[in-house]
Formats: sequence, structure tokens, C-alpha cells
Amino acid sequence: MKKILMGLLAFCSVLSMTVSSNHVNAVDFEGNESKYIKLCSSSLTNSNKKVCEEFNSYLSKKNSNLKKEISETKKDLSETNNDINEVSSKIKTINSQIDSKEKEIDYLLTSITKIEKDIDKKEKQMQERLYVMQTTYNSNWLVDFLFGAEDFSSFFSRLTSINDITSYEKELVAELAKQKKNLSSQKETLLNAKAALQSQKNAQVDLQEKLVNLKATQQKEIADNQAEAKKVTDAQKKIDAALTELMSQAPSGGGGGGSFVAGSSEVGNAIAQKALSKMGSRYWWGASGPNYFDCSGLVHWAHNNAGVKLGRTTAAGYSRAGKGISKSQLQPGDVITFSYGSGVAHIGIYIGGGSFVHAAGQGSGTVGQYPNQCVKTAQLDGYWSRYVYNYRRLY
Repeated sequence: MKKILMGLLAFCSVLSMTVSSNHVNAVDFEGNESKYIKLCSSSLTNSNKKVCEEFNSYLSKKNSNLKKEISETKKDLSETNNDINEVSSKIKTINSQIDSKEKEIDYLLTSITKIEKDIDKKEKQMQERLYVMQTTYNSNWLVDFLFGAEDFSSFFSRLTSINDITSYEKELVAELAKQKKNLSSQKETLLNAKAALQSQKNAQVDLQEKLVNLKATQQKEIADNQAEAKKVTDAQKKIDAALTELMSQAPSGGGGGGSFVAGSSEVGNAIAQKALSKMGSRYWWGASGPNYFDCSGLVHWAHNNAGVKLGRTTAAGYSRAGKGISKSQLQPGDVITFSYGSGVAHIGIYIGGGSFVHAAGQGSGTVGQYPNQCVKTAQLDGYWSRYVYNYRRLY
């Protein structure tokens, strides 16, 4: 019989730990958020409380991931903006270089045109002299010889063989021809340079377009995630409110409890009253409030909310903290630790009148399934007196 009773006892955590959401299988809720938001924010009952608690943990994790994604995308967006600015600067520089090349080309074209006019002028002058010479020779052979040349080079070559053309005129035409050739070569070089610059510009413009599209995608991703995060946050608030409302309707007391009897210490009375304010709150292994507690978590929460700065430890840890007192010295706010034969495993807060308040339960896996696993009161005499380990004052 004793073993059966021991199995039903509300054991506390002997290790301090935080509540984990690892028990939530996110796949169960993925894609069904709207369904569970509606279920848990408007139709919350004891029968679906557990799944709603798990869904709320899922939403919390999802919201955390969304915020992380938003932060990372904003960082990427900042880098994209920097890249766009860098590309725009390069395009501006290339445009300036292209403008410079175009001005040089325009200048060369003007120079080439001027030299061509000079050459034409000199050729006409020589042609006129040749006609005069032809009259002197009384023959057309000179004109036919020169102007029968297929190109200017042949013409010039034939011209140089005529001794009657002055050396000055020959050198002048030769110099003009050389200048024209050099300018044409420079023009070709500049045109090639301009083409290369234009190719670089085209590549930068293409990159700029891709970066602008990437920026738009990143901005949309941030906006979508922010909207989703707001939706999740709003849903969490509704579900938290529904859970709080359901808890406020939970039965208080039970298990042979008693009522608060004020003691002589204002601090002690405050600690006891803070603990009693959480009557009916569900048990959760490792939790420290404000909605779920294990036994040591309730002690930690009540003391700190009464103004006593108390570190978070286990029932065993509190059994060695503060100051040891006797049963006759008990007053509200003192703690009572319990052992079932293998070390300190439970703790409660004395509320006066021979009663104490404690968070009773044996693991988060059954939270919500058994209403008896909650913060409640019990009589110190009788059953519980057999397992008292010691009495401590922690304030």
C-alpha cells in the first residue's frame, strides 16, 4: 500500500532546469496554424489545454526563428545596398571614361577631316600644275599616268617620279598622308577602347539589374516575415490570455488544505500570500512561473515576488539554505522540505494553521491531464509529517 501511495506522491524536480519546448512536434502544427489558433484562442477547454500549450510553444519557437530570419535578411539587404552603390559608382566611372573617349574620337575625326581637305587642296593644286605642264608637253600622257593610279599610294608613287613637281609639294603631301594614317590608327584604337568600356558598362548594368531584383526580393521577404511574426505574436497573446483565463477557473485548494493564518513577519506573510496567489496553477517539472511551477520553482517565485532575492535551486538546495528552525518556530513564509528515503525531493511553503502550499506533480509529460497536479495546500500533520526532512527560513 505504501508503494502505491509513494507512486501517487507529487515529486519535485531534484535538478534545476528550464521548461523546454522539445516535446512539441512542430510537424503536427506546420501548415495548420490557423486551425490551432482558432481552437486555442476561442475554444480552450481542459481537454485541449495540453495541445494548446504545446502549440503555444511551437508558436514561440516559430516567432524566434522568424525574428532571426528577419535579422539575417536585413543584414543581407544592407550588403546588397552596398553592392548596388558600388556598381552604380563603377557605372558612373565607366560613363565618364566613355565620354572622354568619345570626345577624343570627335577631335580625331575633326582633325582627319581637316587633313583630308588639305590633301584635296594640294592635289588640286598639283593637278592644275600638271595641266599646265601637259600644255607645255603638248600631250595627255602626264595626266593619264598620274590619275590612272588605282589609289592614293599609287598616285603618290607616280607623282614622286615626276621631277617637275617640287620637292616641297611632294614632302607636304607625304606629311599630310602620314598624319591622316596616324590619326586613322588612333581613331581605331579609341573605338576599340570605347567598345571595351561599353562592354564593361553593359556587364555592370546587368549586375545592377540583378542586385536591384535581389533587393526587391529581400525587402518582400522581410515584409512577409514581419507580417507573419505579427500574426504569430497576436496569436500567442490570445492563447496566453485563454490559458490564463482557464487557469483562473481551475479548482483551488484540495488535498486536505487549510487557510492562511498571518504570522508576525510581514516578509513571511508576503511570501506565503504570493504562493497562495498561484493556487490552481499547473505543475510543470523545472518551471519557475508565472503560469507553471514545480515545487522549488514556486518557492523561488514566491520569495522573489515578495522582495526576497533568492537564487534558483532545487528542494535539496533550499534544504541547506537560509537558517534552520524547529517546527515550533514555524511561521508563514518558512519552507518545509521532504524526503522519501533517497534525499530531499520536495518542498512547500508554510501558510500557518498547520498547513502549507506546494506545487504537486511528477513531470511535465502529464501536465493538463490530471487536474490534481497543480499548486495546492495540504495539512502538515498526518500523512506529510512522516516525510518531513527539515524546516528552513530563507529570508
